[in-house]
Amino acid sequence: MKTRQIARVRLRRARQSAEVLTDADIVEAFRATGAGWQRRINDALRTYLREHPLKVG
Repeated sequence: MKTRQIARVRLRRARQSAEVLTDADIVEAFRATGAGWQRRINDALRTYLREHPLKVG
């Protein structure tokens, strides 16, 4: 019996490296969550921007 595999495609957004100064306790809280902590910071920032759109101009 053959097992059907589902292809999962993950669209990657262009990434850019940026040095951001944050309070040490913020970084440590995310680091304490383990591998992928930088992605979780990115996700938190994305959620914030979705909920609080920036005013341009």
